[in-house]
Amino acid sequence: MRTSLLNLISTPIPILNSLGLETAVGLSSEDPIGGRRAAEAFTAVASIYGADGRLTERRVLGEIPPRRRRMFDLTALTRPLVKDDHLVVAHRIPSRLLGEGSDLEAAVELDAGDADFAMYRSLVQYAYPGGSNGSVIYETPPSFNVARPGRAPASTLTFTSKVTVSEEIETALALIHYSMDPAYARTARYSYALFAPDGEQVGGGAVTVAPFTVGVVRVRAALRPGTVARYTSADDGLAWFGYVGYSTDAALIPLILTLGPGRGTVSVEHTHPAQAYTLPAKPEDKHKVKGRALALWAERLSGARGPGAAS
Repeated sequence: MRTSLLNLISTPIPILNSLGLETAVGLSSEDPIGGRRAAEAFTAVASIYGADGRLTERRVLGEIPPRRRRMFDLTALTRPLVKDDHLVVAHRIPSRLLGEGSDLEAAVELDAGDADFAMYRSLVQYAYPGGSNGSVIYETPPSFNVARPGRAPASTLTFTSKVTVSEEIETALALIHYSMDPAYARTARYSYALFAPDGEQVGGGAVTVAPFTVGVVRVRAALRPGTVARYTSADDGLAWFGYVGYSTDAALIPLILTLGPGRGTVSVEHTHPAQAYTLPAKPEDKHKVKGRALALWAERLSGARGPGAAS
């Protein structure tokens, strides 16, 4: 099979300068499935995108020896280049496939087994300067946002109950818009809504996320005035909300960050979609159910805008 070296193992990572967070990525040469590639070394590469989604620079970070792990400071690497929120994509390439002067963007011919790097995930870590850190592990799904001739573009349906706000705590969602196709140019509109524990819709809005960028939803700004005080619990001082978001334009990877700036605390979640636990087993049936759910949410949320909405 013919594939790009950069797409063998890649993870798009939001650099969230607007939230005051520092970012690092942990990469391993260990096979997560086990029993394969015990002696494989990898070369780590970072693709740095600007706030407008244009590739700013591609840099070799170094080698990861066999059965080793390395942490790379992405804030130190990127802040001199980009001050706003943006994406960095971390790539791992088997060092044996790289010769002197190799073109990293070139496609190479590999057999199916040699190109299978499923489950090689990355650890993405966020922290306030001098504070504790929160981290999450994920990877890029195969053929992510690559055009499918004759088929509709990929879509997004996000559910989570892990949204909380208080005087000291806020929640933000980072929406990663990435593609394994370097010529990808589709802009995605993402609509969302927030719900109180009793089911009342208490906020919402929409953001437009350009390709190879990150969109940020700050929950407090998206809630109607007075909502936090109305739903704050006397027991713990927290207000909890449900969240639904969708896009019919593209697949977006959501990261949910619970932030305590005054305490220097960060918690990060890449929530497995709640609806996945109740979907049918057959892929074709899953697509039907997801499509129907998207249509229903789009109908319900059409025109719904909150105080933090942008377009």
